[in-house]
Amino acid sequence: MEQINLEELLTTALDWIKTTGPVEWVAGGGILIILLLMLSLAAGKRRKKRQAKRIAPQLILDTFQISPLGRDAYFKVQNVGQTARLHNLTIKGRNDILVKNAVAGHDILSGESYRILLEANGGKKLDSSFTIELSYIDQLGNVYRQPFALSQQVARQPRLIKFA
Repeated sequence: MEQINLEELLTTALDWIKTTGPVEWVAGGGILIILLLMLSLAAGKRRKKRQAKRIAPQLILDTFQISPLGRDAYFKVQNVGQTARLHNLTIKGRNDILVKNAVAGHDILSGESYRILLEANGGKKLDSSFTIELSYIDQLGNVYRQPFALSQQVARQPRLIKFA
């Protein structure tokens, strides 16, 4: 293993600096500016994400109850965070379930809950083998998507879909 000679390294660096021309310096400076811009944009995105998490609505599964005949059910979510405006509801795992009440545009204030009525449209009775996925918007306009697996009593964390 060779030992690094500091004087030789310094003279080599000084020779390289002397031989570089203005084109190399401009190119190097441009690359440095681009790297600094990319780092600042990434830091801004992280800052926005942290702010979005801080003011994000927090919906939790309050109740899921199926009627005795198995044809109707209601799904109730509670908001323990900031105000949320419901945007969309999709049902995954079953394609024969109808939503009886309007969901889009409904505001759920902090501490309040919202009940969604469901009805089986086919011959199969309702059970808890499907997932309800809610999309909602916070006060800044950030869009979140949160799945609620009804076979589990704990809701998954919301996923930030779009920044405002």
